[in-house]
Amino acid sequence: MIKMYNIVLTEGRVEDAQQYFEDAVGSWPNAEPGNPAGIGAETNLDGVLQHFISNDPSGNNKYLMWMVKMYLNPEEPGTSPNDISSLVQRFHKNVDRVTTELIDDLNWGPGLYDKAPKDINSYGYIATLERLMDEVEGRQTKKQKEEAAKTGAEKLYEDDRWLVVKPHTLEASCYYGAGTKWCTTQKDSSHFKDYSSKGPLYYIIDKTRQLGRFYKIAMHVTWDGGEEYYDEEDNQLNDDVLDAIKALLPHRLQQNIFDNWEDSSKPEKVKLSLDQFRDLLEKYVSSNKSQRTLKTNSGIWRLHISQGVWYWFSTPDEPKTNDKVIEVQATPFHNNLMEFPFDSHDIKNIDSPDPWSLTFGADFARLAHFGPDHYLDSDPSGWQTIEGNVKIFLNNIYRPLVKRVLDGKEVQEAVGGAYTTWDAESFVSSYAFKYPPRMGTMTQKFTEYLKNNPRKTANQFYEEVLGYSRPRGHNNMFFASIKDSGIVKMERQGRQFVYSLGPNYDDWTKGKLLRTGGRYN
Repeated sequence: MIKMYNIVLTEGRVEDAQQYFEDAVGSWPNAEPGNPAGIGAETNLDGVLQHFISNDPSGNNKYLMWMVKMYLNPEEPGTSPNDISSLVQRFHKNVDRVTTELIDDLNWGPGLYDKAPKDINSYGYIATLERLMDEVEGRQTKKQKEEAAKTGAEKLYEDDRWLVVKPHTLEASCYYGAGTKWCTTQKDSSHFKDYSSKGPLYYIIDKTRQLGRFYKIAMHVTWDGGEEYYDEEDNQLNDDVLDAIKALLPHRLQQNIFDNWEDSSKPEKVKLSLDQFRDLLEKYVSSNKSQRTLKTNSGIWRLHISQGVWYWFSTPDEPKTNDKVIEVQATPFHNNLMEFPFDSHDIKNIDSPDPWSLTFGADFARLAHFGPDHYLDSDPSGWQTIEGNVKIFLNNIYRPLVKRVLDGKEVQEAVGGAYTTWDAESFVSSYAFKYPPRMGTMTQKFTEYLKNNPRKTANQFYEEVLGYSRPRGHNNMFFASIKDSGIVKMERQGRQFVYSLGPNYDDWTKGKLLRTGGRYN
């Protein structure tokens, strides 16, 4: 009975939060331009809500409505969902340490707090709760911090002069490496995680400080036995200095380090299952509209995901000559296999009456320097992140493969027409060149000019059509992009470059030219 009550309570809180969103913004699931809440147009409100639900630490969405209200608070605009959920997680972790006495010490004026310290709804501003959490976390005693740090290190040797520890946590690394410039003691844990993943770290400390700037030495031993030593300034020790210091170290100290390294084993990387990774892909795609559109030689396709199956649907062309919608299923890692099956009952093979199907194996699931070992890593180190790996996989493995298939002749025949695709060499180009161009635009004027005056320069176009000399470098991006599109072509004529209508001009006038790449695909 209690379990059923919790389920109903949780579902009710989700429904209330969604309704609050709709009432405040005036639309769902995306924000419309000029909405009363001032939320950016096309913001995926459902994606924001799902982020709050999945990151509510209470287990029953107790904090959900507060997070939604803070996101919509007009007095603190622009706060990201991630910042809000991270703050809530801090509050949940520290709520037992929040007291009326602590808040009284802050001497807050009226309106910032409603005198119920353990109820998050007492805090009407993000800044208020952030200030409280900073105060709570800052009141941890020095002794408590030291004890917490020490538990994260393994003591391998100690005598009257020498101490050797092996840090297992960033806190321990920062504590025993205090006073140094070692990158493994920075608050950003990426360096510590990166070094630890390649082999154990050992900190050798001269408690008497007789060695001056060498009183703390960081020793890193890789899994294959390579050794590196750094002084307190994070400079690598040369052989002469290292030999002199080693001569001072007790034999037992050095032996203990070696024995520990021998007994240490390279940690096995925890890998995401293919099902788990596909869940991450689906979550990312659902919150990024650009990922659900693909422009190919068979037209524009839209992605819809239902019950774990990825469906790509063709869209009728413009101007409409064919209203037929074709469906192609292309679910990455279907049935938890390292492969990409493509299936469609709307497409027939040329030599067979059977429905069209293709399956691409594991070789297609990797790039030269980016394979399953990278994107299935549940705890990536260095510059890599899980979300970054998801984006690389989608944009460099999955979507190119889907485009390659949808570019095919069988698909073009099923759709009833072929398209031509292009992309600009410059990644900052914003030109898409939709047809027909608006009257009076550079595109309309330039193509009309070349239709009647082939092999003309950009300067001649300015003088004869625009009525003035072209400033140096003016509209360079336009001329480069329209050349990349194939609507026009550029050729050298003596010392000049001249333009004529290009190989894709006819496709463009028929609405059969599509730009791919970046945010346009």
